[in-house]
Amino acid sequence: MKNHQSGERRTYVVVGATGKTGRVVERLLISHGHEVRAVARSRGLGVDDAAALERAFEHADGAFVIVPFDLASVDLHAREDATAERLEGAIRGSGVPRVVLLSGLNAHLRRGTSLGAALMEERLHDCSVPEPIVLRAGWFMENFTDGLGFRAQAENTGVFRTPFTAHRPMPTVAARDVGQRAAELLTQLHPRLGVHEIHGHADLTMTEATAILAEAAGLPGVGYEQLSYDAARTGMLASGMSPSFADAFVETARSFNDAQPWALTPRDEETTTTTSLRDWARSTLAGVPA
Repeated sequence: MKNHQSGERRTYVVVGATGKTGRVVERLLISHGHEVRAVARSRGLGVDDAAALERAFEHADGAFVIVPFDLASVDLHAREDATAERLEGAIRGSGVPRVVLLSGLNAHLRRGTSLGAALMEERLHDCSVPEPIVLRAGWFMENFTDGLGFRAQAENTGVFRTPFTAHRPMPTVAARDVGQRAAELLTQLHPRLGVHEIHGHADLTMTEATAILAEAAGLPGVGYEQLSYDAARTGMLASGMSPSFADAFVETARSFNDAQPWALTPRDEETTTTTSLRDWARSTLAGVPA
């Protein structure tokens, strides 16, 4: 492995470079003078092209890897495993010395929307990468807007509804903090290998999060209600998500509501990040710079 603090220009692969985390990783790497090979369909290189993936990984000094969600996939987990297989082939064939894999904080449960990441964790282990790092991140703050439609729900009904219980605290993290941590792990001289958990700024219940989001959006009085699993699934199908993805999301909510542990280590200085939900919401919902 080259000296990652020497100031040398190095080459990194960033899978999902246009995603909420990958774009942060790419920006930070470029800002430090490194070359980035972006893997993203809109950049002309998607995860479905095995040969192109292998070329992208050739002679790379490191790689940031994710298994992207496909909300319309007929069989979500089969697609995720096929993507993981192609990524494994590219990693194994290139001999890339360091890989940072973005996974889910609940990947050890091997169910719901975390299963694809768990499958990729297993494949990364089988690749015998010299410096494997798995970054397991908590609930992304961006999910409130990108997937669950907080503003539309709040403005149209005055209530924010999801299938998650109202009162169990959830580790909540901003994508920019995850991207920053991933970039640091890619470029540090001697990072700790293995699994890193990133819990985010704080553990918040859905009731607490709703109050913070409503205040930032200028929508006082918005309350939170837990949807039934059937109602949540019906709503996701109506929005265009596949039955397979809807089932996986509901399974994730069910595992959380059943108090299955997402984090395996206690919150500490290393797992805690700087961006609070209030600051993120002010930036995202109220247009106040973070």
